[in-house]
Amino acid sequence: MPEAVFIVQYDDYQGFLVKKRHPSTSRLDEETLNLLHVAHEEGDEELRLHDLDNRRYVSFKSREYPGWLVGYVLREETDFGPNRELYRGMSRLMLALMQVSPEGVDLNSIIRHERTLPELTKEQRLAKIYFTPSSALLLERLQEQGVESARALNLWLSNQVQTDNINIKEVVRPLLESGVVHVEIIEGKAEMVFLLRDIFGYRAPPVESLLNAKAYMPHISDTYEGYVKDFFSPAPPAKGYNPTIPIDEPDSPIMEDRERVFEVIHDNFNYIVLESLRDRPKSTNMISEETALPKDIVSDVLGTLESERIAVHFEDEKMWALVTDPTIKTFMPEYILPTIARRVSEKKLDRDAARRYLQLLMETWSEKND
Repeated sequence: MPEAVFIVQYDDYQGFLVKKRHPSTSRLDEETLNLLHVAHEEGDEELRLHDLDNRRYVSFKSREYPGWLVGYVLREETDFGPNRELYRGMSRLMLALMQVSPEGVDLNSIIRHERTLPELTKEQRLAKIYFTPSSALLLERLQEQGVESARALNLWLSNQVQTDNINIKEVVRPLLESGVVHVEIIEGKAEMVFLLRDIFGYRAPPVESLLNAKAYMPHISDTYEGYVKDFFSPAPPAKGYNPTIPIDEPDSPIMEDRERVFEVIHDNFNYIVLESLRDRPKSTNMISEETALPKDIVSDVLGTLESERIAVHFEDEKMWALVTDPTIKTFMPEYILPTIARRVSEKKLDRDAARRYLQLLMETWSEKND
């Protein structure tokens, strides 16, 4: 356990504002705060160890929370190396909680119980694309072209958003980190961006939860099954949920629903509660204990999921269950192959780039790697 922990926000006008500290008597001077802050301006490392005036500090900053920093004062006997991921996870949890419920952030409890916020899952990395400025726009362009040079994408994107201040590396990063695209220099000529996976967001039936309810909670099983059936296959003339219907209108109900799926999965706390409910119905207390989230956060999330027709509340049993399971999957963008052939024949795409694209698609989607 560290000797002290601080949550600090940097304000352009007021400087460093210590929003939370534990213990309450601990202090950090302005010079130390500045050194911790400045150390993160170079490189992408979120977590850093510092030796300042014969004392060791750990600092955490993340792109997710600009201007925020978590600082720890380490005890002499603390072995930091084996605990790097613990400090990273605790810091992520602290900053995430500060965004939604700062008054409820209990630093002592988080440190004492070693509560953490996990790294983003594959699903969350895919959802993040739609919440990073210009990344979703870039994905749409690649869905049309399949492969394009980074320079051409930069020019196209600049025209779309009417600005020359495009950092194409930052725009591509979420697509790259989620495995949706691959970036490579072809034959020493140009840096090319290849679309390897396309994304599909939808609501799946909560199969595992239904099976476990039937096996271990027979008193709610029939009612639970009825809720799910009403959503996916209601009695005629009502129509059930069908996410595979071809949609041309960008503002159609199905497209809007897909956006809500991405939004639920993108939000850390929504996703943690969603994950907790995927295996079986649970009470608010059970979810809180399992996830280490405060009960008030869990209750708020459950209310959100209920309003989105994702969760249902069995009031008499004080249990919550999934009615729908928001899910994101990837699939091979084979629809783009005729476009690639046409672009090559029209000399709008280099043959080497097209050949490499087909090779990458085969490598990505072979039975061995899929």
